[in-house]
Amino acid sequence: MNCDGCHGGGAVGWVGPSLVDGRWRYGGADGAVFQSVYYGRPRGMPAYGGILSPAAIWKIVTYLQAQPIPPDVPTEGWPARRAP
Repeated sequence: MNCDGCHGGGAVGWVGPSLVDGRWRYGGADGAVFQSVYYGRPRGMPAYGGILSPAAIWKIVTYLQAQPIPPDVPTEGWPARRAP
């Protein structure tokens, strides 16, 4: 409910980074993702540890880890420029 405001519908990225492209700035292991949600991260990721229970955060981690990496990752590079 709160994630898509920054990470976009389907968690593919928007203001915040994609959560389904397999790239994790602070580590993609279950514990690292839990810490990111629980404690927050600098430059925009709020801490949800005081809002959500640890059990709820683990459900989010499980959900995110179960998402398939899309075949076309929008963060993989800039589109090629067309010649004028």
